[in-house]
Amino acid sequence: MSNDAAWLGLDGHEDLWSELDSRGYVVTSDRSLGLPEKFRQNFSGAYFNESTLRHDEGDWPVDRIRARDVVRYEWHDDLVSLHEHDVITITDRAGIPGKREHARVELLEDPAAIDLIRTFLELVPPKRRQSCGTFGVNLFRTFTNVVTTPHHDNEDFIILYVLGRVGDGAETYLYHPEDVTDDGQPIGKPVLWQQLDPGDIIIFDDKRFKHGATPLVNPVDGRMYRDALVCTVDYTATYAAC
Repeated sequence: MSNDAAWLGLDGHEDLWSELDSRGYVVTSDRSLGLPEKFRQNFSGAYFNESTLRHDEGDWPVDRIRARDVVRYEWHDDLVSLHEHDVITITDRAGIPGKREHARVELLEDPAAIDLIRTFLELVPPKRRQSCGTFGVNLFRTFTNVVTTPHHDNEDFIILYVLGRVGDGAETYLYHPEDVTDDGQPIGKPVLWQQLDPGDIIIFDDKRFKHGATPLVNPVDGRMYRDALVCTVDYTATYAAC
């Protein structure tokens, strides 16, 4: 499946781009980026279900279910075209060695998902954009541990979008790499430590930080979970798509 439509870049991101250049991260929201009021509700209903998400052998944490897509993009000045990439294999990411295959969902069949990918790609400052590359979209429903230790994903930018959460905890953190030991133990103060609520979005420069999140905390009267998209603006070498 491919999508040959080109999309005009949004105005008004100059402050966001400047902050991302200077601090290395920006926290914003779906409404601030102009996504429709019911986007989260509709997207969650379409994809965060047992028909789409699954747990795969060797994935960590063990109670996480997920799906994935990889989209190939190409910029033409302020226009970007999107196509489904032919593979979605993850290799040596987030401290898990080797190659992994996960359930695939082809998001370019969905106009709302196309708009979301376009919106996220536009968050990358123009001077940092590759002329072409791949964009990974990971759909995660996590029930206890969100991640285990601070880590790099070894891509260019990471975008995290929280769509839903039941329970407390799941606080997102960023550390400078020198403030984390080789075995993932923090030894310095975090640059950011913030619980992201549904609708919140963070974009950050992956090489400038090690990132992660604290475990979920179970509510008294129900089962805890967090639904999130973790997207990667990949380095060219990740899939050699250009």
